[in-house]
Amino acid sequence: MKQILATIRLILVFTGSLVLVIFGLILLLLSGGSAAVSRFISKTWARFCLFVLNVKVHFSGQAPERRVILMANHRSYIDIFLVFSRYPASIVAKKELGRWPIVGWSVRLARMILVDRSSKSSLIATMRAIKAEIDLGGGVILFPEGGIKAESLTATFKHGSFKIAQTTGTPIAPAAINYHDSKVFWGDESFLTNFYRQMGKWRTDVDFWIGKPITAESDEVLMETVKQTIDGKLAEFEGIENQNNRQQ
Repeated sequence: MKQILATIRLILVFTGSLVLVIFGLILLLLSGGSAAVSRFISKTWARFCLFVLNVKVHFSGQAPERRVILMANHRSYIDIFLVFSRYPASIVAKKELGRWPIVGWSVRLARMILVDRSSKSSLIATMRAIKAEIDLGGGVILFPEGGIKAESLTATFKHGSFKIAQTTGTPIAPAAINYHDSKVFWGDESFLTNFYRQMGKWRTDVDFWIGKPITAESDEVLMETVKQTIDGKLAEFEGIENQNNRQQ
């Protein structure tokens, strides 16, 4: 039964994503590359995927109303749907995503910035692309841990994006993502293996919080403040869960 449910969801996500990508690329062409079209399609796609996958989002905080760099901890491919559903901005992602079916076609549509973490020149180009997007008045989404991590709190942050935020005067909106089932973590297994393991379950519950934008007097202080803020919220989520488990 679980395999059947996961297969149905995979087909629906693939088919729906394909239709939205084609429709979105046509709209993007007709609008001359409008950022508003990109944001609309990205948010619609994200909310469609969350609905099909039956991801119950317990949202708190407030989505940014101005240009910011949104930074969140990273635990699963579902994270992308979560952030797009509330703040559909240009997202920094690993270059491997560009090879995925449908996702690869939507790089321009979703205004993705793809990075090869093993290449220093790619990292430099990514930093320049982030700055260019901000200079054009756009927002950016990134996961400062530099990849998916299994820890309950955040791992070490990459420093470069904080320097850009400080240089351009762009506030950082901290975001915390906490899955009620820790097994949702996507580690070394393939996408399909993880998808069938997780999406064969009827529902996935996740806490998603976006805090107020943060500024600081230096990039080092900014990085530490953002990290402490996200860690504090993750610890709060974990404490609430432990309390609820004791009451059950």
